Amino acid sequence: MAGVRFSILCALASLALVGCKRGASTPAPAASASAEPADAPPAASGPKPREVEPAPDGPIVGAITGQANVLLEPREGARRVGYLRLGAMAPRDGDAVGRSGCPGGWYRIKPRGFVCVGPEATIDPEHPVLRAARRVRPDRKSAMPYRYGFVRAVLPLYLRPPSRVQQERSEMSLKSHLERWRAQQAELNKVVLGADDVPVDARGAPIVGKALGDVPHPTTTWGQGQLFGGDSDDDPVPFWLEGGKRAIPNVADFKVTGTSVFADRARRHTGLAFIGSFHMGEDGFSRRFGITTDLRLAPTSKVKPDTGSPWHGLELGEGKTAPPLPFAWVRVTGVKTYKLSDGKARERAPVEKRSVLLLTGKKVAGPDDHYWELKNGQYVRASQVAAVMPPPEWPGAAKKGEKWIDVSIENQTLTLYVGQSPVFATMVSTGRDKLGDPKTTHSTVRGAFRIQSKHVTATMDSNEGLGGQKAKDQDPAYGVTKRRGEGQFWLRDVPYVQYFEKGYALHVAYWHDVFGLARSHGCINLAPLDGKYVFEWTDGQPPPGWHGVMLGAEMGQGTTIVVRE
Repeated sequence: MAGVRFSILCALASLALVGCKRGASTPAPAASASAEPADAPPAASGPKPREVEPAPDGPIVGAITGQANVLLEPREGARRVGYLRLGAMAPRDGDAVGRSGCPGGWYRIKPRGFVCVGPEATIDPEHPVLRAARRVRPDRKSAMPYRYGFVRAVLPLYLRPPSRVQQERSEMSLKSHLERWRAQQAELNKVVLGADDVPVDARGAPIVGKALGDVPHPTTTWGQGQLFGGDSDDDPVPFWLEGGKRAIPNVADFKVTGTSVFADRARRHTGLAFIGSFHMGEDGFSRRFGITTDLRLAPTSKVKPDTGSPWHGLELGEGKTAPPLPFAWVRVTGVKTYKLSDGKARERAPVEKRSVLLLTGKKVAGPDDHYWELKNGQYVRASQVAAVMPPPEWPGAAKKGEKWIDVSIENQTLTLYVGQSPVFATMVSTGRDKLGDPKTTHSTVRGAFRIQSKHVTATMDSNEGLGGQKAKDQDPAYGVTKRRGEGQFWLRDVPYVQYFEKGYALHVAYWHDVFGLARSHGCINLAPLDGKYVFEWTDGQPPPGWHGVMLGAEMGQGTTIVVRE
C-alpha cells in the first residue's frame, strides 16, 4: 500500500495551576526573519533541529514508499502487525528467509515480523529515496513530531522546484497574490507561543510552575525556514531537487506521469506537515517552498505556520502539585462563582479560564443550571467547568490494578488510572453531538474498549462520514477508510493516534485550542503535549523504526479505555 487515510470521525478555592493557554504569557517579539524579504539573512539563532529517529546499527530494512507493511509471517496475506513509514529504517536479520510471492525476499525485522523487499522496501541504506526521506522520520521526543501549517489559499503541490513560467501556469492570479504577500507577510505568517514553548522535563512532561515561553528558543523567534521544518532560513535545496530536477520518483499517493510538474492541489484549511524548506532565487519569484512528509513542495506564501496549543493537563498523585480529585478546570471565559440561597444564585467572584477549582463532589440544582459546590462554600455552574471526578463504578481493569483510561463526555475530561489511583488528568474534545447516537450523529461511541492500534502520525480526512458508516468501507484492523476523493480537506500527519473502536481514536488535534468543549466528529481530541503523554503511557509502543503497530495477541494487548456519559 502506498499510504493510508484515517477517518477523523472525529477533525475561589483559588488554586490557579498550570492551565496554559495560547498567549497566556507575554510573547517574545517576532524575529525580523518572520517577515522574510527576498534577501532575508539567516536567523542569528534558532531552535534545536528536529531530532529524527536515528538509523539503527547493522543491516536494515527501509521504507521507500508511503508505507511498508510488517507481516506476522513471510507470506502474502499474513496478519499485519505494523508498518514502516517512508524513510524509516528498522533493524533486520542478515539474510532473506524466503521469496514466495516476494522476488526481493522476505526479511525478518526486530522485534518481530517480516517485510517484503521490492517496490515498498529496500535493504540498501544508501537508496536515494531513503537518503531523501531521512527527515521524514518523526521527532518522537516532541509533542509536534513535525512542523505544521494550514493552507490559506488553494495551492499546487509541486514535485520539483518550479520556474516562474511553471508557477504562473499552475497558480491563478499569482501576480496579485505575491503583491499582497510581500506587503503583509510579516503579519500573515506570524505565530504565537505553542506546544514547543512549554518547558518540559526529561520525560517530556510539562514542568509545573514554569512560564510558557521559558525555553531556549521560543517559536516566536524562529525564522520562516525553521517554522517549516528546516534548520535555518538559508537551508540549501536538497540534493534530490538540485538543478530544478527531481532525482527520485514521486512517492506521494497521488500518482502522475514522470514529466508532471505537480501532483494534486491542497485546498484551503488543509493541514500539512513539513520536514524542511528552501528559498528560491529570482527564477522562482524568490519564494520559499516547504517540503511535505511525502516529498512534495508547497509554496509557503499560501501556508500559515502553526505551533499547536500549549494547553496540557496535570500529573496526579503523591508528590505532585496537582490537587486530589475532585477538582475542575474552568473551560470558558466570563465564569463567576455564586452564593446559592433562597432559590437564587448571587454572583461572587470572577474566575479565569483554565484555572483549577477545588470541588467537594456535591452537585446541586440551582435556579437555572446545576452547580458544583466548591470547597470554599461557593458554587460554580456545572456547564462552565470540566470536572475531574472518580467514575461512578470501577471497571474490571481498575479492580485488577491495571492501567486504564476514563473519558467523561459530560465533563469533557480524560483521566489515566492505575487501578483506582489517578495519575494524570486533562480536558479533551469529544464528538460535538455529545451523547447522541454515534451511528447517526457526530458523537463519540460509549462503552469499554481496548486500544487496537497506535500510530505515531496518521493522515485524516476532515469529514468522511460517521462512526456508523457501512462495514465494507472500513478496514477492521484500525478503521482506515477505503473510499477516496471524499471530504473537504486533509489533516496530514495527525500526531499520536490510538484507535480503540472502528474509526474512533484518541489523537492530538493541532488545529484547535478549545479543549474542554465538544467539537470533534467522534474522535477524542487531545492537546499536543497531552496526546504525546497518553501515547507514551499506554501499552504497546511502536518498536524502533516502526510508525504504527496493531495490538493484540502478537504485539501485546492494548490499554483499556472506558468512554462514559
